[in-house]
Amino acid sequence: MLTALTVGGTPLSAQGTVVPGPASPAATASRWRSTAEASGNVLFGAARQRLAAATLATGRADSALEVRAELHATYADARDADGGARRVVARAARVTGSVDRDPHGQLSLFAFGTAETSLQQRIAARVQGGAGAKLTVWRQGDDEASVSLAVLGEDTRARDGTLPMRMAAGRRVRWSLRARAGRRVTETLRISHVTLWQPTATVIERSIVETTTTAALAVTQGVDFTATLRDRFDAESRQRGARSNHDGQILFGLRARF
Repeated sequence: MLTALTVGGTPLSAQGTVVPGPASPAATASRWRSTAEASGNVLFGAARQRLAAATLATGRADSALEVRAELHATYADARDADGGARRVVARAARVTGSVDRDPHGQLSLFAFGTAETSLQQRIAARVQGGAGAKLTVWRQGDDEASVSLAVLGEDTRARDGTLPMRMAAGRRVRWSLRARAGRRVTETLRISHVTLWQPTATVIERSIVETTTTAALAVTQGVDFTATLRDRFDAESRQRGARSNHDGQILFGLRARF
């Protein structure tokens, strides 16, 4: 949801931190950078299911400010082995925007907003907006690790308007704690992981937890083959009528950088 950025500053030797000095002119140059990714998966046999996902992201950064926007969409349908009509089992879309002040600093402030809808989690619409701070604890070359803490406001509308399901929707104030790490294993292979935990300010059990792990293998200049494991846990999904509180995906695809 939020972005991990380049850093500078004084090394935190007590934590084994390696933080480079001032960014080079090339690193601080402000220009738009974008990615487009298409991925999917297929199940066959007892359950025939097709899953497709697409992600578009763009942003730019200089020494004072980074701006980023992202659109992610998912669609899946399924049919039993004995035939019959296909049925839609998943359809979701999310738009995210963020602004980061002093993106090359070791400690930076940010603001963000998201809007989403999800058939499988029975969300007609969910809007979030908030602000916080990010601490980059380690960075060396393409390897990085950061944590962030934010507070956000949320408004969720369930797809079904009956009273029990409305109780699992409405307005919330949440904390947002994120840990992010990335490491270049070889010249062409990079692995990254993000964990996001968003409990409500009043009831910690009403949490949203997202984990995303991606391996990206460069196949040509500007094109990566990606394998992604993504899981999202929303403690109130079943109260809104969903079959499970989990929404997990394993995706394989191609990502273009330009």
